[in-house]
Amino acid sequence: MIWSVALILALGIVLFIWAAWIEPRRIVIRHERFALPKLDAPLTLCLIGDVQPNVYHWNGARLAALFQRVKREHDLQIVLWLGDYYNAPTDFLKDYVDKNQGVADWLNKRLTPMSQIAGAMGELKGTLGSYAILGNHDWAWSGDQTRAALEEVGISVLQDAVANVPVPGTTQMLQIVGYEDISSGIRVSEQEVHAKLDDSLPQICLSHSPDAFAELQSGPALMVSGHTHGGQVCVPFVGPIVLPVEHREYVRGWYERAGRFLFVTSGMGTSLPPFRFMVPPEIVILTLEPERQTKM
Repeated sequence: MIWSVALILALGIVLFIWAAWIEPRRIVIRHERFALPKLDAPLTLCLIGDVQPNVYHWNGARLAALFQRVKREHDLQIVLWLGDYYNAPTDFLKDYVDKNQGVADWLNKRLTPMSQIAGAMGELKGTLGSYAILGNHDWAWSGDQTRAALEEVGISVLQDAVANVPVPGTTQMLQIVGYEDISSGIRVSEQEVHAKLDDSLPQICLSHSPDAFAELQSGPALMVSGHTHGGQVCVPFVGPIVLPVEHREYVRGWYERAGRFLFVTSGMGTSLPPFRFMVPPEIVILTLEPERQTKM
């Protein structure tokens, strides 16, 4: 009996150390490919969602070093940031923190400042540009300040907007659509945004929450999202403990609906508490290829 209890306690300690200290720092570089309709030449993209660092795992210096390494090791043409950069509390926790200055001070000492986060993100730029959307944690802190911090380091922020990016070796443009964040209760101006699109061009769209994939009536052939953290903590045979989406089938990876495709990244950081289990943080290298060269 004593040995059984001791074994269970030892296992619990090991699992706690793994989830609280090891896995949140174990960045995985994930490679994906997609045949994008109407694209004439390949493009290499980097997708990063939910940076949300804390000083225990990713302070400003460690973030900068990581992004510098990714830039050195991969020939990136476009970098796409999928929202949630600062780790601001949301929902009921935000109300509690706002009413308790002591709690706010304790939390702020443990969160990486937005100025350091943006500075580190500025280290990772694609040769054709870097584009970002905002997430619910950004809006819980300050959407305007987040946008200003990102634009100061050369990252273009798309809020129900379209960017036209030249495809090297061709005369065409890739259209990148960035939607407002529906998980923050902001309505997407779907018709106004889509009116800016040229159906003869290749297109992708960015939405912080994958719920937009089901809720929008139309859009580009490919949507990329974050927000879910892949569940962040997944229990064997049970699955994610918390999944902050209405459409709970969109957890991580590839999905298809009526001829359109969605890719959800599990992202880099952590919401509170700062644990990950069976969902390692990731940075995604996505190669877009003409349809004639490959099929998903």
